[in-house]
Amino acid sequence: MSTLGIALTPKRMLLIGAGKVAAQKARVLDSLDFAYEIVAESRLDAYFDSKIFTCKAFEDADAEGFEVIIDATGNEQVTQRLVALKPHLHFWLNVVDVPELCDFYFSALTRRGDIQVAVSSGGSSPTLAQVIRDKIEKILPRDLTSLIDRLKNERKKPDRDLEKLKEIAKAGVGKVFLIGCGTGYVGNLTLDALNAFELLDVALVDALVSEEIRALIPLTCKVVDVSKKKGFHSKSQDEINALLVDYAKQGLVVGRLKGGDPLLFGRLGEEKQVLSAHGISFEVINGITSALRSCTVSGIVPTIRDISKGVTIVSAHLRETLFNDDWVSILKQPLHTVIVLMAHSFAKKIEDSIAKQGIDPNLPAAFVSKIDLPDQITIVGTVGKLDKMATLCATPAVLIIGECVAKENILPAENSGKIIYM
Repeated sequence: MSTLGIALTPKRMLLIGAGKVAAQKARVLDSLDFAYEIVAESRLDAYFDSKIFTCKAFEDADAEGFEVIIDATGNEQVTQRLVALKPHLHFWLNVVDVPELCDFYFSALTRRGDIQVAVSSGGSSPTLAQVIRDKIEKILPRDLTSLIDRLKNERKKPDRDLEKLKEIAKAGVGKVFLIGCGTGYVGNLTLDALNAFELLDVALVDALVSEEIRALIPLTCKVVDVSKKKGFHSKSQDEINALLVDYAKQGLVVGRLKGGDPLLFGRLGEEKQVLSAHGISFEVINGITSALRSCTVSGIVPTIRDISKGVTIVSAHLRETLFNDDWVSILKQPLHTVIVLMAHSFAKKIEDSIAKQGIDPNLPAAFVSKIDLPDQITIVGTVGKLDKMATLCATPAVLIIGECVAKENILPAENSGKIIYM
């Protein structure tokens, strides 16, 4: 059978059966607001509990007057009778799971207002059709109402420009995934992130996204390096924002791949604002932040009863190379842990700021360096030795400060890596 995409006006429809398979077809008809009648010997699925139907065995007379009949009985005798009746009563017949007897197939359908995308396997594999439909569902923006209305109005103009209409349509269906890729260990990549990779046309990738995770990006996806490292920016944030908008307006599915979790110091807010201002659909996918992964891999528990009752996550680095020490006074709070991101290169400045605040130099502290990498190392000491501690490890590194870091409170696990106590 050849496939021809057509849109049906409501037909007089008969559904035969009230079991699990019939319920699947009933749900489709209900989602389309198609009216239909039901004939079944018994109600076998709870979906029909609220349905009115004729409770009886199917008879030839039941088929009269219907334009479409769906046989969901699985009963060969009922099917044979319907096939015999069809030339005389002139109805379209669908015998569930028997494609060679079908005049039409059910498609896996995605709807966005007036836009409908139907995926058909010709009856050979409804499951595959559903999987492909779900992929399309994920790619399309959830709301196309304004785009549809705009194109509808543009199309009515006598001097309409087809190329312009195409550009408007492309710009309206582009989408951006803002994806957190964690610390680089593939085992900590979320399923949402992995599934999103399969949809991407373009990926804008940060420096902290590991080679192992980059290798999971499909070969069909264009990869653009937008690394931002201290003292070296391949792309400014404004340039990255412009790329996101430009690619999305080409109708592409764009991935913005970031290290850690984009909600923490990942400029997510700026990118969301830009995308919203341009009417571009986006989704945010969380990653495992290095702030918490550093605790996991070092054996440090940031909240321990009677030792630490809370955690504050801060950054020692602001725009460009500007040092931030506004958080240092938090260290005066008892029973509290502070986790400092981007602190390694500012170790001496942090140590000096802590001393100026009159904070006990013996307050425990640890640098957790190269998280999840083969050369991962944890340097445990005190805030009075931060500069010396930093010389024993490399970036990227997370600084953890608080009584939870005291040697007696650290309980290393198998993946804790090397630990040096000063």
